[in-house]
Amino acid sequence: MERFAIGKFKASITDLPKAIDYINKCVIAQKFNYICVSNARSAYQSNQEPDYCEIQNNSLLTVADGRPISWIAHNLGYKEVGQIAGIELFNGLLKESKKFGYSHYFFGSTDSTLKMMSERLAAEYPDAKLIKVFSPPFQPLEQFGVDSLADELNDLKPTFFWVGLGAPKQERLMALLQPKLKHTICIGVGLVFEYYAGNVKRAPKWIRKIGMEWLFRDFQQKRKRIPPFHVIFKWTIKEILYSKLKKSTF
Repeated sequence: MERFAIGKFKASITDLPKAIDYINKCVIAQKFNYICVSNARSAYQSNQEPDYCEIQNNSLLTVADGRPISWIAHNLGYKEVGQIAGIELFNGLLKESKKFGYSHYFFGSTDSTLKMMSERLAAEYPDAKLIKVFSPPFQPLEQFGVDSLADELNDLKPTFFWVGLGAPKQERLMALLQPKLKHTICIGVGLVFEYYAGNVKRAPKWIRKIGMEWLFRDFQQKRKRIPPFHVIFKWTIKEILYSKLKKSTF
């Protein structure tokens, strides 16, 4: 799928319905790769770290989770780019499970969160087959046992391996894992597990509308982010203004 660039970072030119349709077609064609759900922080980090940028740019899809990403796309003339929040993509593919026979594996968060997710899934999407849930210990990426995890996934054959470890760890894990998989698409979804379990609330619509959902999310997590908010905010404003100026010069 075609992409547009924000510096070195490249996001897919798509919206939610087109993204889901594309994923369905990839599953049918057995075209398996990982999917990044990326916001302004992801775009900033990609422009600072070449290896992380390569991960984002070589995905099956890198969708605009953050509204500022879609604003920049619109400024550059890509009006069809829509914000695709992780929770919207998650629910969208769960809805498709009955039609396409999709199965799922949830990897991340805590045992209690996964239990609440499983209960809600059974009530809302009884046709979505949940193969396994697993809460990994908090550990460095090198200790995840990628080979053994890949063997397990190739044996269980879930359609989607949902990774809720937070960025950039989840994308780095997917990039290591995906080349070893034969039947599965990995999707990094950050706080979606917490949203779906009801532990974290999504930002009100007015906050989403002004493009500050990521900040609302950071405050709910109550942890210090690196780089800090003001660095991401200044970079994002600069990119929005630059994209508007760039389009007007053509």
